[in-house]
Amino acid sequence: MKIKMNWRSAVSASILALTMVACNQNSGNLSPQEELTADDDNQMIVEETEAVFSYNEDLFGGFSTLRESGEMGTDSAGIGNPGKRPLKNDKCATITRSESNGIITIVVDYGAAKECDGKKVGGKMTIQIPLKPDNNATGLFTQTITYENFQRGPRTINGKHTVNVVLENGRLVTKENFTKTTITTENGTTIQFNSTKTRKTDNKGTLLNVNDDEIIVTGNTTATGSDGKTFASAITKAITIKVACKGISGIFPVAGTVEIERTGKSKVVIDYGDGTCDRTYTLTSDGKTVTKTRK
Repeated sequence: MKIKMNWRSAVSASILALTMVACNQNSGNLSPQEELTADDDNQMIVEETEAVFSYNEDLFGGFSTLRESGEMGTDSAGIGNPGKRPLKNDKCATITRSESNGIITIVVDYGAAKECDGKKVGGKMTIQIPLKPDNNATGLFTQTITYENFQRGPRTINGKHTVNVVLENGRLVTKENFTKTTITTENGTTIQFNSTKTRKTDNKGTLLNVNDDEIIVTGNTTATGSDGKTFASAITKAITIKVACKGISGIFPVAGTVEIERTGKSKVVIDYGDGTCDRTYTLTSDGKTVTKTRK
């Protein structure tokens, strides 16, 4: 059977065909104008890993004095046992500390998911720390953290987190790994990732003033995103988190660049800016740049 087409139909068909060809040619490109799932998932990984690290640090009053001391301090229950640093009070959780076979175990247990102190909390975080060696001993401090449906906001985290604190050129450096870790998002989707990071604190020469401190982070991540597709991200210019910015941007990076790569897609470069306290960053791919603000 023959189909008759007038000139308008023929032109429309030609335009449609050209459009389909153009779409097929660009299907391998990851345009910044599109909603980028990999960017959003990577941002969640950054936020959640920084959040649990910050909470852990606050719990002990700072990683620089994290190791249990045999000379000073009292335990969090106020019993007065030497060698137990006081832990930060968290009215939403039950916090316990025990010691066995040279290992200190600290458990932060929120129990079933609930609303407390203006946020969603739930699950458990277990921290294991080796006892401090004697005063003449030196070596690597290792902390192992396990998350079981741990929640301090809209998302939950499961997995294992290892933190090593070493002394490099007279400065404390933290090296951390997240292995087979999952984040369950607000929408119920799951992001699975492995991440390796190194963080250094620049105290700007004012050791007693932490307000001007900057946290410098490098490292990389491999992940399966919430859409089931894999991606890799690498910090190509050290990420900076400023203590002075926490009132405005929280733990959101204010400087540094990250590159995200996905199979068959164009590379995406994330630029967090010039150090200004905000939650704005840019995405660049295929010569196109868009600006986004993280809510």
